[in-house]
Amino acid sequence: MKRISYSGGSFLTTDTVADALLHFVAALGSSHRAEAIEIPVVHDDGEADTVQLVIGPASELVSVSEMTSFADPDSREAVQQLHSRTESLARPRPVASTDPESTATDYDFDDL
Repeated sequence: MKRISYSGGSFLTTDTVADALLHFVAALGSSHRAEAIEIPVVHDDGEADTVQLVIGPASELVSVSEMTSFADPDSREAVQQLHSRTESLARPRPVASTDPESTATDYDFDDL
């Protein structure tokens, strides 16, 4: 598992969640927006729980591997959602235009 340090605190989560979370935060850097997420964690007593985070382009997370005898919480859904949200940030999005000469194929690729 990995311990994530964020906003003065830390939590333990699966390796796959930690990796997906870091990639998502990195992708948010180009979107200039914040997102609310919920991920599975394990408390220091071994109890499984979830943590809710608001992360954005300025979020500073640190991920460190940690040996533990605790069972990994079920993280498949959280990892899938993080990957999906990360991929959606990479897709070009159409931008509305008030220019009467613009066409339906005009896109703003500056955010890529």
